[in-house]
Amino acid sequence: MKSTAFDTNAALAEQVVSELAALKPHSRVLIPSGSTPQWIYDALAATDIAERLTFFALDEWVNVPSDSDGSCLSMINQDFVHKCAHPVQLIHFDPDASTEQNIAHYNAALNGEEFDYVILGVGMNGHIGLNEPGVAFDADYLQTKLDDVTIKVASNKYFSGDVTLTEGITVGINKILKAGKVIVVINHEAKKEIYQEIVHIDAQHTLIPAIYIKQFPQVHYYITKNLQG
Repeated sequence: MKSTAFDTNAALAEQVVSELAALKPHSRVLIPSGSTPQWIYDALAATDIAERLTFFALDEWVNVPSDSDGSCLSMINQDFVHKCAHPVQLIHFDPDASTEQNIAHYNAALNGEEFDYVILGVGMNGHIGLNEPGVAFDADYLQTKLDDVTIKVASNKYFSGDVTLTEGITVGINKILKAGKVIVVINHEAKKEIYQEIVHIDAQHTLIPAIYIKQFPQVHYYITKNLQG
């Protein structure tokens, strides 16, 4: 397992932005929504690096309008796209489209290529995107039934009104692992327990995506030092 600890979120973000700056023009970058990447997005938006990359949203709630305050698209737009002074190309899932239509949309945008760089967060239950505990790890894309932990956390954290979350669509673990580099960012005290599970549980015998992927050489965990020990 590759893991690098940073003193601060700002230092972690600086490292990620430097790696994005080193990518070739038109490289394909898979990005998450939520609170984990906000430091990275603030640092990236202060540069013109994003203008020459193509971004793909990692996931989306199914049957939640894209303009809802807690949709993955709304969060990425608010935290990143709308902060950039330059245009940003963002490919995203349509929560009202069929799974087949969404897959075709992503594959057309990738045009036979794979993601060059992937930024991930980790859920409290160890999910990656909306690859929930127990999903098949051999899927490129999938529509998933949401875990109870995901529903509770997301409903309370991201939505200001009542919402019914049941399913999500996400880039699958198999597709993620085809990328050139995958970084898994864990930078909040609340994630200390799941990080320790990632460190200590056998990747060969797990149903938890964040643990399973640690065995692959292109996967690198970027954490803040408060999670150690």
